[in-house]
Amino acid sequence: MSFGPIMRFTVGELQIEMAPLSREVMGEFIQPGMHQASVGRYLGHHAAFVLEDEQEWFDRTRVDQTSIVWGLWLAEGDARTLIGNSALNAITTDHIRQATTGSLIFRKDLWGKGIASAAHKARTWYAFHELGLHRIMSAVYQGNEGSLKALTRSGYELVYVERNTAFIEGRLIHQDNLACLNPNDPFWGQWWHGERPSKRALEARQRTLEALAWAEANVTLA
Repeated sequence: MSFGPIMRFTVGELQIEMAPLSREVMGEFIQPGMHQASVGRYLGHHAAFVLEDEQEWFDRTRVDQTSIVWGLWLAEGDARTLIGNSALNAITTDHIRQATTGSLIFRKDLWGKGIASAAHKARTWYAFHELGLHRIMSAVYQGNEGSLKALTRSGYELVYVERNTAFIEGRLIHQDNLACLNPNDPFWGQWWHGERPSKRALEARQRTLEALAWAEANVTLA
């Protein structure tokens, strides 16, 4: 595993590509990206990262057999510009197949344009369609409304709140822990094994089905 295959989609007029990273591009995460407090704030980072940090992260990721990571690239003609990343981490293939998820867009001028939502949908489709996972999970610090909305639109639903997990801008912050269930049978039935899903779970299932339908229609797996 380690790096995911190329996936392409369009957000408005923007051409986005999810593709493997290389050690040579790690510097693009740094300036101005991870040097900005506003970028690292809701990642739980209080220190600015330097090139060596990103290179060490790449080296660890390259050999991690429990993760699939994509760089997020803005494609403009023949040019590709790195703008962030997206990942499935801690993938397990026991009786319940699941993973945790994470993402970052370090280009602040591209926030709020729907890129994160589209990337989540593409990643969700890959997790369920290609890997056959039952569940993917994510966590968001309260106050990070953009990330919460992007995940919710992909079918994630709040599972529980973990109190006082971070200290951001002078106050303690709670963490929302979310999950997205594979809505397709037999995975859906295996998860519930005869129990009646709640109304919120059924609503989340419908959003996930819509996210997967969007991906089927709009994501190209190279």
